[in-house]
Amino acid sequence: MNRTIKDATVKVFHYNDLKSLRAHVLVFVTAYNFAKHLKALRRTTPFQTNCHAWTNDPDRFRINLHHFIPGPYIPAPTGEVAVRIHS
Repeated sequence: MNRTIKDATVKVFHYNDLKSLRAHVLVFVTAYNFAKHLKALRRTTPFQTNCHAWTNDPDRFRINLHHFIPGPYIPAPTGEVAVRIHS
């Protein structure tokens, strides 16, 4: 995994500061967890594996994993709570 991250980030792009590197690594790892089908997980993504474990035994988890599904984010007007729409 470390080599995969290095090949996709620091070996390809130049970052002006640590903040931009951290932002890009976070985006890459998020995309990797939701999109990459892994052979060790029987061709499922890490997120799919976690959701499967959550449906089998929800007592092992503190929160509902479906709250982490990426989707459009709509910022709220000032003074209101932000709304996240799941499609």
